[in-house]
Formats: sequence, structure tokens, C-alpha cells
Amino acid sequence: MTPAREQSVSVSKAKAPLVLSLDIGTSGLRAFAFDARGRALRSTEVTIDREIRISRAGEASVDAEERLRDVEHAVDTVLARVRGRGADMAAVAVSTFWHSLLGSDPRGRPTTRVLTWADTRARGASAHLRTELDNDETHRRTGCYLHASYLPAKLRYLREAHADAYGRTTLWGSLGEYIYMRLFGERVVGHGMASATGLYDQRRCDWDDQLLGHLELGKAALSPIDDTPRVGLRPVYARRWPALARVPWLPALGDGACSNVGAGAVGRDVAALMLGTSAAMRVLFEGSDPPVVKGGWTYRLDQRRIVAGGALSNAGNVLVWLRRTFPDVDLASVARRPVGEHGLVALPLLAGDRSPTWNDAATGALAGIGFDTRSEDIVQATVEGIALRVADLWGLVRSAVPGISRLVATGGAAVSAPWLTQLCADAIGRPLALSVATEGSARGAAIVALEAIGAIPDLAALPAPVERRFRPRKGAHERLAAAIGAQHDLERRLGSS
Repeated sequence: MTPAREQSVSVSKAKAPLVLSLDIGTSGLRAFAFDARGRALRSTEVTIDREIRISRAGEASVDAEERLRDVEHAVDTVLARVRGRGADMAAVAVSTFWHSLLGSDPRGRPTTRVLTWADTRARGASAHLRTELDNDETHRRTGCYLHASYLPAKLRYLREAHADAYGRTTLWGSLGEYIYMRLFGERVVGHGMASATGLYDQRRCDWDDQLLGHLELGKAALSPIDDTPRVGLRPVYARRWPALARVPWLPALGDGACSNVGAGAVGRDVAALMLGTSAAMRVLFEGSDPPVVKGGWTYRLDQRRIVAGGALSNAGNVLVWLRRTFPDVDLASVARRPVGEHGLVALPLLAGDRSPTWNDAATGALAGIGFDTRSEDIVQATVEGIALRVADLWGLVRSAVPGISRLVATGGAAVSAPWLTQLCADAIGRPLALSVATEGSARGAAIVALEAIGAIPDLAALPAPVERRFRPRKGAHERLAAAIGAQHDLERRLGSS
């Protein structure tokens, strides 16, 4: 999606310095050039869509070499499109999805595919780890529960299910680390990416010795943690991209933290609700005392800035499923019906669950069906079910980080499905301001880079404008608030059956 015109500028009128920003997601890649005011340069956008490999067993993986080729092509294309402004390129920023895992052998060749956050094959391993370790204590130290999304369970799963590949692996890391190693010939991971692995001690800002010991994993198998930008591409890439050969490249940043920055949600008083394939609510602030978010998580943007919040595995992906399963039902029209008219209770947990229950074996459910139930009722109940889970997110975030006075909505689903954003405002009972900073993670990564090179004083210097505000409708809020209890009750009943 092309950024809103207020957030974009022609190549010729862009204000130096410029930043090349890559946003590598689970389903593809976006790349832009941004100027010193955080505006995307029009006509420089590159979009590469890729299918994620999925299976009934829970696989959700991507190919590392394919993604590296996409990065190479994207950088080639952006540099060609900035034409005579290559000399103004002052930094490169990379945003990638959190919680990925890839194994490499001593020569740096992949031994596994990249397991994404959505890969649930490690749910059995996470269940075993929860019997061996204190889940709450692990969460207090690492900010992460023992769950299939995170690396402890993924590593245990690979050791048991793919012993040969595990045995050939000498380095474990994220997709961003692998790309960085190929470009620079050096292993490094930023604090932000390390902080979301489940293997990082949030207070010591280092790998967690207790978990590593339990997993029989030495620190040498993980990258050194360092936020310092690197300069000096390997010769093959320096010749290919001379404009970038001597500019600083930031170690890969977590896409969720970058999304906050791109949407202008920086500070303890503002939370960002991201509605994309999945959903999350995050607060990003500078501090030395990371909160323990019960039912949620604590990560970092970098060593000095904390990201506290919670995440849902089901949001835009559920809308895709609804459109595919009920092609004759218009979701926007159904969402305009009076809230709760269907008389159903829906658990839209098609991809397992994260906050607040962290049940990676959870599945979707629907209760209350009768002979008078229509497809429109099922669709409406499921969409409202997503909004109810968002309300749960709001409850756990505001408890852990009191004083939030403003909520900003961002993400592809928030923009393309404004009726869902309205339902979320209704469920939360607070106004939502919709940021026009589409491609927010790419913009956020560029802003972090601009701060790193001294082009702006801090991350809040380039706020994102707001397109519109969604105010909660009193009647809708009351009905959704009453429905939360029924959804929780259904979840408890299924969990105990």
C-alpha cells in the first residue's frame, strides 16, 4: 500500500539524509527510501509477496535463501529508483518479524527452514517445558511464557523431531541475523530481537543462563548481543551497492517495536493497537525497570527502550478465513448490524492463542447454533469475537503500565477494515486514533536509524498524523462488555473438557 500523501514526498524534494528501510514480514517484504522528515519517497516502494509454507501439523515456515534474494532485489530496485540521490543515503534499517528461528552450520549454511512465530509444531515441547520449569518465574525473567512461539520450545522441538539437522547446527538465530551475517560476514543480534526470543534476561540484558543450561545450549550457539550499527559490507555487496558500502546498517529490529515508532506511539502515556495478520497492543518507553505483564510479554526496541504489551494470533488472518469460507457474506455490512444480534459465542482462535491464556493448542469454537442460525450470524459473532480478545489485551496492558491516556490504531487490517477498528473501540471503551502511517514498521525502522545517525534528536521528533478517530458507541460497548464473560466461560469449559 502506498503511504498517504502527507507521509510521502517526491525523490527530488526529499530532505537529506535518506534512509533505505526494509520490512521483512512472514508473507513478504516491503522496502522504501525515507527522508529526514520520515516521509517515504514516492515511486521507491518495492513489494515482494511470498507464500508461507503451512501444514496441518502446524508448520508456518519460510525459506532463508529465498528471503535473502528478495532483500538483494529490493535493495537493487530502491537504489535504482532514487536515481541521483544515492549519495544522500546515510543509513540502512531492517525490520523483521520477532520470534523466528533458523539453524546454520559452521559454514553459515541453513540447516533448517525459518520457523516463524505462527509455527505451532512446538506446542508439545512447550507443554513438556512447562512441567520442567516454573512458567511464571521464566516469564518474570525473560518477559516470555513457555509457548510454541518462542525459541525454548522451538529448540526442544527441533532437537526431538529433527535430530539430524539439530546435530549439524552450530548457530541458532533469527532471519534478520542470517541476512546480516551474509551481508557483513559477522554474527550479531540487537537487544530488541534477542529480547523477544524467550532466552533473554530482561533485567540483565543478556542471554538467560538458567534457560540455556536447561536446554543444554551454550552461548556460543547464539549471536553476540549488540545494538551498534555496522559499516563495511562484504566485497561482493560493496561492489553491488557502492552507495551503501560505507554507511551504517542497524542490526535487525523487531517489527512490532518499529510499528509503534512509525505510528507515533512513543511514551508511557500512549499505546498502539496493531491490527494486521495478528494483533498486538504495545507501549514503548525508555526505562531500566521492565514491567512484568501478566498474560502478556515484555520485549525491547533496543537496550534502553522497553516494549510492554500482549499479542493475539488471530485478527486479519481470521477475516481472510471468513471471506474464503463465506464468500457470499459482506463482512463490512455484517459488522454494521446491531452488536450481539446473532445470539452466539465465538472463540476465533484459528491459529492457537497467545495473550492472555498462552494456549498454543487452542482451536476455534462456536456455541449457540440453532436451526435459525445464518452464515451472517456466524461471521458477525466471529468478528465480534476478535474485538473481545482485543478488550482482553487492553485490560492486561493498562494494568501493567498505568497512566495510558491515548490509543493509536495501526496496521493493514485497521486501515482496510475500519469497521473492525470501530468494534475494537467499542470493546475497549476508549477512543482509537487511526494513524495514516501505513507501512508503519518500515517507517519506524527508518526513524530509529535517523536517530542513530543524529539526524533527529529522538524517536518522538517525527510523529505520525492521524486520519480519523473512532469513538466507542455506548450501547455497543455495553453489549460487548457483557459478552466478554460468555466468551471466557466458553473458553474455560473447552479447556477443562
